[in-house]
Amino acid sequence: MTKFSSKKILLLAGAGHAHIGMLRRLSAERLKQTDTTDADIHLISEQPQTIYSGMLPGWMAGHYQLHDISIDIKSLCMRAGVRFVQQSLVQVNAASNKVVTTGDEQTDFSYDVLSLNTGADTDMRWLYDQNDHRNNGNNSVDREVDAGTVGSDANTDVIAIRPLSTFITQWQQVLKDAQQSEKYQLAIIGAGAAAIELVMAAQVALQKINRNHQVTLVCGENLLSGFNSGFRQRVVKQLYRHGITIIRERATDYCDGKLSTTHKSLPINAVIAATGVIGSAWTDSTDLEIKGHGFIAVNHKQQSISHSNVFAVGDVATRVDKYVAHSGVHSVHGGAIEADNLLAYLKDSVMKGYQPKTRTLYLLSCGDKYAIGSWGNVNLQGRWVWHLKKYIDKRFIEADKD
Repeated sequence: MTKFSSKKILLLAGAGHAHIGMLRRLSAERLKQTDTTDADIHLISEQPQTIYSGMLPGWMAGHYQLHDISIDIKSLCMRAGVRFVQQSLVQVNAASNKVVTTGDEQTDFSYDVLSLNTGADTDMRWLYDQNDHRNNGNNSVDREVDAGTVGSDANTDVIAIRPLSTFITQWQQVLKDAQQSEKYQLAIIGAGAAAIELVMAAQVALQKINRNHQVTLVCGENLLSGFNSGFRQRVVKQLYRHGITIIRERATDYCDGKLSTTHKSLPINAVIAATGVIGSAWTDSTDLEIKGHGFIAVNHKQQSISHSNVFAVGDVATRVDKYVAHSGVHSVHGGAIEADNLLAYLKDSVMKGYQPKTRTLYLLSCGDKYAIGSWGNVNLQGRWVWHLKKYIDKRFIEADKD
């Protein structure tokens, strides 16, 4: 077991939006010599860099280089006075205040306070008949089918959007395969904003290679269900402008180059799944309270409802007091509140609650330096909206370089 100093130990697991904000705050305080955090802080992350998901479609479409959308977590930890541990989280045993990680070797870490910002996995349950595979009512999520196997004899090439580090490599292979093809067919499955941005970015990228290449969106009947009708109409017009095929049916299987939907069978070279999220595999065996499909149950303070010294924010968590969508906006704003609460908890001070705003600005990129914006019931679009999004995204990426 790894042992630290006699100070209280704050363990940050994951390098999502919230923990990036925490590191930047600690770095700024350290630079100004105003750091009053009397704790040893450690961050565990599988990768030394984090890909910013908000700029991923822009990278796919060729507007950014990979370094433009990456944040150097290891360097940020160094500036913040935080120990960086390059390991993968395997288990959280909250009863004993320990986490288990694996990398070159399996390691146990003890903590006084734990913050989870590990993200989540792509929901791949559409790949199998849900009538035959049901959650048995415990904390585990059925993971018999993943991006590589459907049963024992099927062969799939489904590309999950998460984890992003794996997707980056797989997308680069898609482009290489497309360069060797006369008519490359790609399908993207999903009905949310992420799927919409991916499908338009992919169409732009593939048609730069060959105008015969085609991307299909398989979205079911509820396209962009969380947005107002005006926004949805604008998005559909942009999809048609790009010549994207829209199939409003549910995807059911992908095997041997054939994508099956409710009533169709399509020849497809590759499939990308942007089908929402389920909890990461490590949540199957944790003793933390779990809600839904593998999410850490938290209150308005982003605090575990079962273990008060554990906090969680972003896609890994779900609020039990009210519905809060899994989105980068809430991860950033909720993460700022969580950072305050982590430090307050260490000092036995009063903690705050995160109350999401009733209206938030949402900017959806349309592949070719064009974007649609939504602010409540107000919708706008144009190239200037894309440049506004670029400005906001770059401010987030480059915040620690100021």
